[in-house]
Amino acid sequence: MSAPGQYFKFRNPFDFSPHRYEIGNPVIQNRSLEDNFYLLKVYKLSEKDFGVYYQFHLNYFSESHPNGEELFFDHVLDIVTTRINYFKRQNPISPKYAQNMANVRKLEAFLAFLKTIDHWHKLEPIESVVAEKDREIDNLKDRIIELESLLKDATRHDTSEKINITKGNIAAFMDLVKQLQDLVTPENGKLVNSQTQAPWYKMIAKYFKHGDKDISIDTARNYFPAQKDDKPAKFIEIAEKDKLFKIIPKDNK
Repeated sequence: MSAPGQYFKFRNPFDFSPHRYEIGNPVIQNRSLEDNFYLLKVYKLSEKDFGVYYQFHLNYFSESHPNGEELFFDHVLDIVTTRINYFKRQNPISPKYAQNMANVRKLEAFLAFLKTIDHWHKLEPIESVVAEKDREIDNLKDRIIELESLLKDATRHDTSEKINITKGNIAAFMDLVKQLQDLVTPENGKLVNSQTQAPWYKMIAKYFKHGDKDISIDTARNYFPAQKDDKPAKFIEIAEKDKLFKIIPKDNK
């Protein structure tokens, strides 16, 4: 429980130009009445200012209570509902009745605002909370079914075994893959093509291994620069000694 004067930000004494959301009197300040001062400000605000006003004092409270958002919400909710109940119990033929009801309407509007930021379901009956959670669970179940179907489609052609590149020959293999990209047919031009190099190095990382080790996607990518004339710092150049094979058209033999 916070001591009086710790929930809401008071104006400084003799400050006659305070922040519009600060509370209290300019000279005599009774911080034990902070709840009253907070509500007095609510009566004067338009509904569009409720959120900024609430956040202003929450920020102040959070400076001394970093994890106190729920505590602050509970306190504000308590003083608002208590004051509404108090006004509604007043004598309806009292001269102050009209003003009391005006305050009630403003407080009920503020209560409606609090409901929009009620992350803890303090203002909802338990039945509504349970029903909402049930709907969320049903939606999540439907989403799980959808994702499982997508995963099944995505892994339909996966295999538990990878093609093994004999240890020490990864550079020779990469050279062959690069040669494939340059092959052309007499009738249709290039034999294979892709807009980027990504399909090649992703295919190698997914379906091949080197010796008894998987090939990381980063290692595979280093053999295939995005731009042939702009090779990255980690680019792996294939040495002439590793270019063991040459793919040539059949008619060129």
